[in-house]
Amino acid sequence: MKRINILYAGKQYSISGRDLEEVKEEIRSAVETAVPSWLEVNVGEGRFKRADILLSPGVDITVIGIDADS
Repeated sequence: MKRINILYAGKQYSISGRDLEEVKEEIRSAVETAVPSWLEVNVGEGRFKRADILLSPGVDITVIGIDADS
């Protein structure tokens, strides 16, 4: 997996260096327990610029795995 794109509240972010299923499980767990938690993502392109997005029930979030050959 080259990276993981995250669509959150209509904006695009990315995560690299993590397993797709691990990220999905982290999000699922945060939403299921209804205890808000933060997910570290990258905003923008190029150099890493950290952003933290809040995971909680009712927030629109999409997880897209991007293969290295894409």
